[in-house]
Amino acid sequence: MIKWCAYCLHYLGEIEPYQNFETTHGVCESCRPKVLALTPSDQESLKPLQNFYRALRSGVKSGHVDDLASLVEESRRLAIRPLDLMMGMLQPMLVEIGELWVKGEVSVAIEHRFRLLARDLTAYFKSQLEPRTELANPSLLIFNAPGNGHYLGLQMADFFFTISDIPARVHYLPLPSEAILAMVGVHMPVAVGFSVAMPDQMGQVLELEARVKDLPRPPRHILVGGPVARLGVPLPPDSRIQVCRDLSEVQALVRRE
Repeated sequence: MIKWCAYCLHYLGEIEPYQNFETTHGVCESCRPKVLALTPSDQESLKPLQNFYRALRSGVKSGHVDDLASLVEESRRLAIRPLDLMMGMLQPMLVEIGELWVKGEVSVAIEHRFRLLARDLTAYFKSQLEPRTELANPSLLIFNAPGNGHYLGLQMADFFFTISDIPARVHYLPLPSEAILAMVGVHMPVAVGFSVAMPDQMGQVLELEARVKDLPRPPRHILVGGPVARLGVPLPPDSRIQVCRDLSEVQALVRRE
C-alpha cells in the first residue's frame, strides 16, 4: 500500500501488502506535533490537493490526461513534490490503469497514452535535477532481468535514487547476461539489482547469481524487484538473493554499507 502523511501530504513509502496500491494515511514524525494543533482551516487547506488527485485519477481513466506542461504547472502551484507526484500518485495509477486494461474496462490507447505521459514526466523531473558526473564506481547497479523489456519502472527507480543521493547506475535497456557480468566486474558495486516482470525471467537471474560469485570482487548483495517481487518470489534454499518490494528497502541497504 502507498503510505502518505495525512498532514503534509508527502509520500512516505510503501507497506504490506505490497501488491495492493491503495492509499493509507498516517502522520510522519515531523508532523506529529502539528497535528495536535490542527484547526478546521488547516483541514480546509488540504482540499485543493485532494481535488487534484481525484481529477487526475478520473482523467487517467477517461484518457483525458496527456498535457505534461499543465500537469507540472498545477502540481507546482499546489506545492506537490516531484517524488510525491511520481511515486505516490502516478505509480498506483499506472497499476490501476494496467488492471483496468486487462479487464477490458479501458482501451489499450488510454493505457499506452498514460504510460507515455508517466515516462515523459519522469524524464522531465530528472532533467530538472542538478546534473551529476557519471559514476565510475557506483554502489548500486540496476538492470532489467534478461527477457524483461519494460523500463518505466526502472526510469522511476532511477529518479528515486537520484533525488535520494544514492550512488546508482540504472540501465533501462535489456542486456545479455555476458554484458551484465562484464559491467559488474568493471564497476565492483556493493549491490546489483534486477527488475523482474514475469516469473520465467527469474531463471536467468539465478544463473547470473551463480556466475557473479566467481568474479574477483563479487557484490555483497544481489537484489530483485519489480512486479514479480511484490507478489513474492520463490527462491532455492541456497540462494542469497534478497527480494526488495519497495525502493526504500534498497535505499536503506545501500546506505548501511
